[in-house]
Amino acid sequence: MPRNLTPDHDLADQFRALEAAVSREDFPESMERVAARADQWILDFLHQRETDGTTPDLTVLLDRVSRFNALVTCRIIQHRITAIQTQNYISPPLPFCWITMGSDARGEQVVRTDQDNALIYADPLSGREQEAREYFNTLALAVTKDLDQFGFTLCKGEVMASNPDWCRSLGQWLQALDSWVGSTDPMAIRKLTILLDFKAVFGDRRLAAMLQARVFENFARHEAASHFLVRDDQLFAAPMTRFNRIRTRRKKGAKKYFNLKTQGIAHLVNGARLFAVNHGIRIPSTLKRMEQLKEDRVITEEEYREYTRAFTFLTRLKLTSHLKGQPGHEQDGTPLDQAPSLPENCIDISRMPSGELKELRRALSAVTRFQKKMAGTYNQAWMNFFN
Repeated sequence: MPRNLTPDHDLADQFRALEAAVSREDFPESMERVAARADQWILDFLHQRETDGTTPDLTVLLDRVSRFNALVTCRIIQHRITAIQTQNYISPPLPFCWITMGSDARGEQVVRTDQDNALIYADPLSGREQEAREYFNTLALAVTKDLDQFGFTLCKGEVMASNPDWCRSLGQWLQALDSWVGSTDPMAIRKLTILLDFKAVFGDRRLAAMLQARVFENFARHEAASHFLVRDDQLFAAPMTRFNRIRTRRKKGAKKYFNLKTQGIAHLVNGARLFAVNHGIRIPSTLKRMEQLKEDRVITEEEYREYTRAFTFLTRLKLTSHLKGQPGHEQDGTPLDQAPSLPENCIDISRMPSGELKELRRALSAVTRFQKKMAGTYNQAWMNFFN
């Protein structure tokens, strides 16, 4: 529980103070303290209206945290550019753009998780490729280490700019993208999925815009690309069984646990991404993609309300699970330190209050309908016979 339930205007003042702390000269030394203050601010925001029974606006929280994360990243990059210049008398040899990917790019990362980022730099002149590669690899390694210190842990899959596969010239990025789109290679499909959710954070945004333009060109030319993304989504377990029951698993101490991310949120994210990339929507946010899909009449008003309500509810449950422990433990009297240890992003639905469980069923039914819409629109069954 938060130390104090804070009124809205105080929370806004605290957020401005957090932004100011990132901008101060001593930020590199104070990163861990600022990160702890940011975490407390998130807890206070989630509980700000507990006393009158209303629910905090999740979209406001997502927007503010996304803005804060971008500010932190920019400050770290600026600090490292200055440090390299001071120590080695070397400035960036070419324009470059730092991009963030995944949940951070979509503005959906409230609880800091592992990093997903990349770096695009302008094509160097002939004979200067090594110089550019060495500089940007050095910069990326330093930045990812600082982000780790702040609380964005190093990606176990090395989807970070410090990995040369994710730090390339624009020409190399375009070549890689062309090879991924329409490929049957599972690794290529996964890399493409990661790249489709990206946001320019620092530097020359024209580089990111050129890469994104190539994405839309490729999807317009390759019908197979959408089919393989649908098939990739189907690798995750569906949220409901054919008997319309929530698909759960058992664990000692937990009768029915459910993965909110892979069985719920991921399907909504995948669907919004797939429809967006096929309709020229450049916004990475899932909620904003859905809003634009509604405006473009790709989904109906009713579908929009249904999908966004499901996404908001599941996301709030996931946040609660991360920040407070498993939902339902406090209500049924089970101390959190005696609750079963569940896999990340999982909840024990047998401990959920009846009203919350009813809303979960409603949300997962919406997820199932969105999955069917996605498959019905883009799945090409005949392709499965050839790969």
